[in-house]
Amino acid sequence: MKIKIHALAGVIAFLTILSFWTSTIITELFTSVSTIATVKGLILQGMFILIPAMIITGASGMSLAGNRQDTLVLLKKKRMPIVAITGLVVLLPAAFYLEMKASAGDLDWRFYTVQVIELIAGFSNLRLLFLNMRDGLRLTGKLASKTSDEQVEAGPHIKLLPAGSMVVEGFVAIKDSFGEQVPTKKVTALCRCGASANKPFCDGSHSKINFDSAKQADHTPDQVTCYQGQAITIHYNKLLCSHASVCGGQLKSVFNSDNQPWINPDNASRDEIIEVIKQCPSGALSYSHNNDSVIHGEGDEISINIAKDGPYYINNLRLVDTEFGQGASLQKYALCRCGASKNKPFCDGRHLDAHWQD
Repeated sequence: MKIKIHALAGVIAFLTILSFWTSTIITELFTSVSTIATVKGLILQGMFILIPAMIITGASGMSLAGNRQDTLVLLKKKRMPIVAITGLVVLLPAAFYLEMKASAGDLDWRFYTVQVIELIAGFSNLRLLFLNMRDGLRLTGKLASKTSDEQVEAGPHIKLLPAGSMVVEGFVAIKDSFGEQVPTKKVTALCRCGASANKPFCDGSHSKINFDSAKQADHTPDQVTCYQGQAITIHYNKLLCSHASVCGGQLKSVFNSDNQPWINPDNASRDEIIEVIKQCPSGALSYSHNNDSVIHGEGDEISINIAKDGPYYINNLRLVDTEFGQGASLQKYALCRCGASKNKPFCDGRHLDAHWQD
């Protein structure tokens, strides 16, 4: 609700200033003194709409931002005081003065000097409000963000907004836990804080719960353990594991958490092991043989599969500006959806410990 109030108040403030600005230009260039006086009277009355709208926009924006320190939020925080001060110090006094002068029919040089100042201040506020509206849409993922060099990433990819949503840019197949296609847009914002009431889509709840998207210092060690067999070597990074139980469920003779070590490459054929590792959705498992390069066994599909009460499983989508763990696959990986992972943005299986549900 607070997000909707913030957005509505911002739009009202923007449209009110825009109407003031355009009506001033039109009337003073093409109409009579009496029409100008009427418009100035209406603008003065409109201040009773503009000022509350600006106050609500600023107050709700500061409340939503909380202690967030990401770039877009900080920019919005810096702009709003400028908008408020300009409105109270310039636009409001100017509206009173111009209405008084226009009502008396006294359109002298003083009137037009103040008028020019008001137009400049109004244009400045329009620009700042527009930038805040744009960045607000970027924060919610409804508008694509640009990279630091202002170049749009080519091809479908994923961007993660700091303390915010997971933004999928480009038309990508997203399937729910039943295998049904999820409706998407060219830019789709997905929830990764676990609190959205409209999962899998983001509804801004990350702002309400002060979602922390940072990796925590006490996460599982980032290291690859190698289990060497006669025909194949299995590589495993526990930090990357989402605990989907594909390996243990399909080939318990090799992957058995009750044993020490829990992986034994000699308890099944190489082909059987490779087939299971290919199905590992998080990329925590990989293999090699005869000292060849490590292989994860990625497929060709470009997709996002949403696990029931679990993470997003990503296939062949580039994750922008994100550091991967040791031995990770850049083509298949699991992104946290519950907000509990200590290895954000990646899933570390803590949705199971938290008993998190959709």
